[in-house]
Amino acid sequence: MSQLPGDYESSSAYVIKLELLAAKNLIGANLNGTSDPYAIITCGTEKRFSSMVPGSRNPMWGEEFNFSVDELPVQINVTIYDWDIIWKSTVLGSVTVPVESEGQTGAVWYTLDSPSGQVCLHINTIKLPVNSSRVVNGFAGAKPRRRMPDKQGPTVVHQKPGTLQTIFDLHPDEVVERSFSCALERSFLYHGRMYVSAWHICFHSNVFSKQMKVVIPIGDIDEIKKSQHAFINPSITIILRMGAGGHGVPPLGNPDGRVRYKFASFWNRNHALRALQRAAKNYHAMVEAEKKEKEQSALRAHSSSVRGSKRRGKIPEESVPKTVKFQPFVKEEVLVSIHNDVFPSTAEQYFDFLLSDGSGFTDEYRSVRKDTNLAKGPWHATDEYDGQVREITLRALCSSPMCPPDTAMTEWQHAVFSPDKKQLVFETVQQAHDVPFGSHFEVHCRWSLETISETLCNIEVRVGAHFKKWCVMQSKIKSSAINEYKKEVELILEVAHSYINKAKTTGCDCANNNIAFPPPKTIVAETT
Repeated sequence: MSQLPGDYESSSAYVIKLELLAAKNLIGANLNGTSDPYAIITCGTEKRFSSMVPGSRNPMWGEEFNFSVDELPVQINVTIYDWDIIWKSTVLGSVTVPVESEGQTGAVWYTLDSPSGQVCLHINTIKLPVNSSRVVNGFAGAKPRRRMPDKQGPTVVHQKPGTLQTIFDLHPDEVVERSFSCALERSFLYHGRMYVSAWHICFHSNVFSKQMKVVIPIGDIDEIKKSQHAFINPSITIILRMGAGGHGVPPLGNPDGRVRYKFASFWNRNHALRALQRAAKNYHAMVEAEKKEKEQSALRAHSSSVRGSKRRGKIPEESVPKTVKFQPFVKEEVLVSIHNDVFPSTAEQYFDFLLSDGSGFTDEYRSVRKDTNLAKGPWHATDEYDGQVREITLRALCSSPMCPPDTAMTEWQHAVFSPDKKQLVFETVQQAHDVPFGSHFEVHCRWSLETISETLCNIEVRVGAHFKKWCVMQSKIKSSAINEYKKEVELILEVAHSYINKAKTTGCDCANNNIAFPPPKTIVAETT
């Protein structure tokens, strides 16, 4: 199965597990001949901070950092700094270590590019199986952080940058959900402000012109708990999972190897604690929902593209009730009714004449819309869905000023009859690939047809936008999708009436399925 647009899983990847064990004989940067060393480890675009060890030229860390890379070889840079309360940190030395293959290096002492100093590292490189997720149990921090993609699509939504973008350079669709005045604990309290989004907990401080920025991915958080600062100042401690490392400034060390950040001076500590815990809970619920949605999308795409051995132009009758529990094709909860009217055909005739494999209606409709590159798959049965499914791909014109002139589109279709063929449910899921936030949502639609006479059926159309991932323009996309599909339904029915009337006047059969329509006069009499 081909990879879906927006798929964040990698076909192959490596997890590099680096253990920062210790350093020795570092330069003494303080007046008393010692240093307050911490390390910044960089691999590709990922940067992690170790904890700071006060007053030592021979620090012991024992901390882990996990990085995920697509290919080898890569370079890992370890730079050791001396922490200063006010002034800019001083570089004590650095070393670059190449990682060229899988396996472990053992504990190795590397000489720093400075007059004095060595650092001890243990590096273990593990190749992940093909198509496995980059988020591997036991390897916190291995998932790439959310950031602006290196390559933009044909259309970019320009909006005013917010605090998270101007200060922390986060993804444009991240917005501040909560913010708190607080202080980051170090030698003294650095007062600033905490910002909470759906994906990150951020902190910014500017004390004595010393910029402090902390960006903590919520996925790296292991625990958020109450703590105390100086016995009288209630605080909150955020403990990161093993291997996550610090983000932005050196974290505090922990005996168990998990680093932590401690924040104090909240106006209402308990209120802030509940908000942070709720943000973490919502994040994990969102990740789980996205995982399930991704599995359903992959299942739908796989089922619709399979060329089954039982290729049929018509949907067979269900002679025996099935006991299998089928997957829902569309999300019922997002659908709203946009059309309800009578159509001059039965439900069975509608499918056979307009939707079957031998019908030319889809080609004619897409031609009227001036869409291009239409490719239709055959209807076929699957184990996952009742009835039959098929896949259609094309390049569709876009009318929104926020979108490119046209976009690649995939439409998965599902159709199922009632046993007596008097009811037809026709469902579609549309995925536009080149529009802004196109990987975040799908347009789900259900056409319910019920035969009410020998020549008429009632059609109800319901449509909605289903969001696989949250995005900043969600409400606008939802309303636009519904309004655009209303226009599309009008055009579909207009072309369908013309297509059927043309067939009636020529007296042809319905897509070679031997379902002939009655004379036009009978239809007129029924409709009046």
